[in-house]
Amino acid sequence: LSAQDASESQLAAEMMAGMAPGKSNNPLRVSLKAARQQQSAIELASARLFAAMAGTYSFHEKQVGMMGSGRSVTIIEVRWTRDGKDQSEVIPNWPVQVVSGIVGVTLQDTDATVRSNIKPHNMACVSPRMFWSIVRHGQVGPNKTFEAALKQLVPDQDWAVLLSRTQEELQEGKYRY
Repeated sequence: LSAQDASESQLAAEMMAGMAPGKSNNPLRVSLKAARQQQSAIELASARLFAAMAGTYSFHEKQVGMMGSGRSVTIIEVRWTRDGKDQSEVIPNWPVQVVSGIVGVTLQDTDATVRSNIKPHNMACVSPRMFWSIVRHGQVGPNKTFEAALKQLVPDQDWAVLLSRTQEELQEGKYRY
């Protein structure tokens, strides 16, 4: 084979490898997969929020042994239904003071995008453990909104501004859901 034939064969092999099923380096496939994953995360967040507001969830404490130490810790399993299928997620057994502290620190962040994550749908998407912890300690359900739970957990904030729909103009390359 000549050098040109070898080069063409190598190029053809690389092109075919990019078209093979499974893992791909094809930029279109990679970006479509990322978009599907992002959309799936948004839909899951909506389902979490719906379950919380409808009160169709339950919390179950579980003891889990720690490897090597012989000690056990308590974790919380959240059970809820999504599209008729049972779902469960595990969250830490944070006391209410820790949850309130994390919310307070988040609100003090200078980045508006980080602060916007305190809104219920955003939090359900980016931090399910924190979302469910607020639902748990704030007793969110049909008679109490997520916003009311936040106001109860961290009362010394201007929640009308923090939870408003108005947002600062986005910097290029930054997106919000």
